[in-house]
Amino acid sequence: MTEYRYTIAYPRKRLARGSTRALGRLVLPIAFKTHVTGRENFPKHGPLLVVGNHVAVMEAVMMAVYTPWQVEMLGAADIPHEKVTQIAIKVFGFIPVNRGHVDRPALQQALDVLKQGGVVGIFPEGGIWEPGTMHAQTGVAWLSYRAGSPVLPMYFGSTSGALGAALRLKRPRLTMRVGQLVPAARLPRGEARKAYLETYAAQVMDAVNALRPANDRDQQPEIIDEHFELEVAVHGPGGEPASFPADLDIRHRIALAKFLHRPAILKIFRKNLRLSMGALQDLENVHDAGQIASATQPVLDYLEHENPYLLTYRFGPQAAEAMQLGLEELLALALWAAESGLSLTVTPIRRYYAPHQGEEIVQTRQGSFERWM
Repeated sequence: MTEYRYTIAYPRKRLARGSTRALGRLVLPIAFKTHVTGRENFPKHGPLLVVGNHVAVMEAVMMAVYTPWQVEMLGAADIPHEKVTQIAIKVFGFIPVNRGHVDRPALQQALDVLKQGGVVGIFPEGGIWEPGTMHAQTGVAWLSYRAGSPVLPMYFGSTSGALGAALRLKRPRLTMRVGQLVPAARLPRGEARKAYLETYAAQVMDAVNALRPANDRDQQPEIIDEHFELEVAVHGPGGEPASFPADLDIRHRIALAKFLHRPAILKIFRKNLRLSMGALQDLENVHDAGQIASATQPVLDYLEHENPYLLTYRFGPQAAEAMQLGLEELLALALWAAESGLSLTVTPIRRYYAPHQGEEIVQTRQGSFERWM
C-alpha cells in the first residue's frame, strides 16, 4: 500500500515563524495597546480551523502572534501584494489561494495541514473590500467537514488604520476576542451538501460577529437600500451639450456605477497592479474623453487576459459580467468622444439610507481606500 505524501509539511519554517512570533510578542505591546480575551478557549492541539473577521492587515498579525500554536494561513494570491506584505509573506509564508474559482491545490494543502493535526487560519469573508457585508465563503465549511476539524472563532477590533497609526507613534488600541469552539461540520443524513456547507459557513461568521463589542470603531455604519445610478453627458468644445449615437449608450449603468463607487476595488488596479487608471477614480474632475479611455483600457485588458475572476469572486458572476460590459461600453463611448473632439462627463451616483443619520445619502464624489494598514 502506497504511503500518502502530504502536499505540505506541518509545521514548517519553524525558525522564521518562531522568531517572528517571539518578536511580535515583544513589539506589539509597545507599538499598540493590545488586549486579548478568551485565551481559555484555546484548545491544546489541532486539527483546528481558526477564523476571524478581516478589515485590515493586523488581524493576520495578531492571529499569528497571539495564538499558542503555529498557524498556517490561507491568503490571497490572485493579486500582487504591497511591498511590506510581500516581505512578511516571504518571511512567514502562507498557503496561496487564487480566488474566484475552486483552487483545489490550495484546499488540498490546507486539508493536509489539518490531517497532520495542524492549525489553519482563514478569513471566511475572503477579503476587505466590503467588510461586514460579504457572504462567508464555503471553504472553511468544506475543510471542517473533510478534516473533521472544529472551528475557533475570533474577533479583531480597532484594526482599521492601526498599523499606520502605530507608525506615527500614536499607540492605538488593538483587541482580540477568542470565542468558544464551533463543532466540526457534519452533514446530516439526507441534506444537500452544498446547502449545508453554505449554512455552516454563515454560522461560523455569526459566531465571529457575536464576539464584536458594541463600541467597536471598525463596525461599518448600517446602510439600507443602497442603489446606484450613472449620468453621462457629452459636450462640445465650447461646453455646449452634444448628442451621441444611440448604439453607444451605456446600458449597464447601475453595475458600472457600483464598480466606480467601490474604492477598495479601484485601489487594486491602481496600487496593487500599478495600472494607469487614475481618471476612473477622479471622474468628478476628469472630463477629457481620451483620458477616460486610457484609464479604462488597462482595467479591461487585465480582466480579459490576466485575471478574469477578480470581479467574479468579489461580486458574483452576473454582477461581474455586468460591470465588465459597463466598462466596455464606457470605453467605446470615450473613444468615440475623443475622436470627435468632444468632452465626456461621467457621474456615478450612490444612494442609500443611513439610519444613524436618519436621512438618505446621495454620494457623487468617489471615495478613497487607504485603510488596509
